[in-house]
Amino acid sequence: MFLSFPYRALTASVLFAAATALGAPPPNVVDVKAQGGAKGDGMADDSAAFRTALTSGAKTIIVPPGTYRLGPAPLELPAGTTLRGAGATTILTAAPGTTTLLALKDGCALADLAFDGRQAKSGEPNDPGLVLIRGAKDVRIDRLRFDRVDRDCVFLDHAVNVTVTDCDFTTVGLAVNTIFSHRLTITGNRITDARVHGIEIWGNYDWKTQDTSDIIISGNHIKNGGAGAIWAAGGRDLVLANNVVDGATDVGLDLEWCENAVITGNSVRRCKNGGISLFFSCRNIAITGNSVTNDYPITDAEAKESWWVRSGIWLTYPNRGEFKGDLGHRDITIVGNSITCAPGQRRAIWIGGESKNVVINANAIAGGGVWYGGEHQVNPMILSELPANVVVPATGPGK
Repeated sequence: MFLSFPYRALTASVLFAAATALGAPPPNVVDVKAQGGAKGDGMADDSAAFRTALTSGAKTIIVPPGTYRLGPAPLELPAGTTLRGAGATTILTAAPGTTTLLALKDGCALADLAFDGRQAKSGEPNDPGLVLIRGAKDVRIDRLRFDRVDRDCVFLDHAVNVTVTDCDFTTVGLAVNTIFSHRLTITGNRITDARVHGIEIWGNYDWKTQDTSDIIISGNHIKNGGAGAIWAAGGRDLVLANNVVDGATDVGLDLEWCENAVITGNSVRRCKNGGISLFFSCRNIAITGNSVTNDYPITDAEAKESWWVRSGIWLTYPNRGEFKGDLGHRDITIVGNSITCAPGQRRAIWIGGESKNVVINANAIAGGGVWYGGEHQVNPMILSELPANVVVPATGPGK
């Protein structure tokens, strides 16, 4: 007698469980709905279904269109796992109190996913991000969307060889935050309305070591980038190229205690204190081919003060109260930039006192002039206006 087994009556998830129980090799691709059992209706908690898929042994996890409620406990991606959605129609919604939604290990990748962070816990810089890459290498982040995430969206901590590209961040605490990480490429992203910073690079270990290096930040568009649209401290071998910055409440592109960097081809406007700025003894920096519009509004109260000013390119004077080893900037090139100043108390280029070997040449300057001098918290400031083309040598300003 022939007995047929009713395979068609079994769901895909039951077949998957049966194969796993029998010791069959795991499939290379798993679907969180078909095999994991996720609902994707925006109401059910799909965390367990995602864990089933992530622990299946499959290297590619597919997340079809739907709204998946996850958290607050993190979901960990095993090494070498790719989690891939269908774009804006695949929405991962953080449950109330969520800090980290996805934690990635070596060789992981995220692509084509949207994150709704309205119920995630608010956080400050260096709090674990909604996507956490800690101590991992060879990670790719592609085409993600983050909406209303009031904390770090993508947080890299001691990571190596990570790419973040073509992502959208809207109304966030901080889009991409990295600490003590190396060989990073952050390119082609769009950031709108960041509370703290747009992109932050941190490698300053107690003013002793510059422990972040080999960073490329290019082709990003940042509108309203918080206090610093692109902000790096304690870094070496940095390239900031071809970014568009439209709005910051302090500075647009900012390097602090950095060495061996290029800032080139960027378009910067509506930045309060400086379009492009250097703080705390930067060394060997080329600032070339940028377009800076110095047009952040000046309030009536500011206009009455004597100590402040809006600047297009600003090399700050030493601040030894913060950093005892701050001896000013050295070996800086400011060449071939276009700087336009709106009316009011503004400077196109301001070189802080004690800066050395600063070459200023062939810049197109409309208003504001070139100035040298100033000391931290010493007012009124004593400044010297310089020619448009000048070298500031070790002994002070001069032609």
